[in-house]
Amino acid sequence: MRLARAMRRKAERSATVGELQAVKSYAKAKKAVRHATTHEIVMQAAVRRQAVVEIMATIVVAMRRSYGWGMDRLLRLRKKMRVQMECLKGRYVKLEEMEAIVEKELDWGFQHEQTDTWETRRKVEYRAVRVMSAVFLIALHDEFGFGKKRAMRAYKELADIWTAIHDGSLTMEAMWKEHDAVGKSAGKTLAL
Repeated sequence: MRLARAMRRKAERSATVGELQAVKSYAKAKKAVRHATTHEIVMQAAVRRQAVVEIMATIVVAMRRSYGWGMDRLLRLRKKMRVQMECLKGRYVKLEEMEAIVEKELDWGFQHEQTDTWETRRKVEYRAVRVMSAVFLIALHDEFGFGKKRAMRAYKELADIWTAIHDGSLTMEAMWKEHDAVGKSAGKTLAL
């Protein structure tokens, strides 16, 4: 009997130690996941912010190249796009609904790529491009009355800029210089 009790106590102690180790390893794994998730969220926000800044800069350059717009119109466009973005952030409208509006109003078809095999960074950038494209086209249509032809001309110029950047024939630094020159040239014409 004494041997049975001793074995039972030993089994209980080892189970307690095993449970304690299991609890510790679970807490450690949970902390690692929480840390990785937080890191991933911060990384996604930074990638999204950078993509939006670069896209807005190329939109300014594209509108300047295709239509010769000055600062007044560019600021109106930017303000309208900001309102559209706030609608998305506030969840008053979904991206898919905005794309459907563009398809209906401008007779414009969006082509979506499969993102299943992409890494997270590329997925976030692709989503930012989708959002900014829809917001840009809706802002052009709503604020300036652009139809399909004029919107396509502006969007083609924007796509050409991104193709040139991707191919390496245009660097982001050169694009930023052109972007900065838009504001300086507008200031010079206003000063005259």
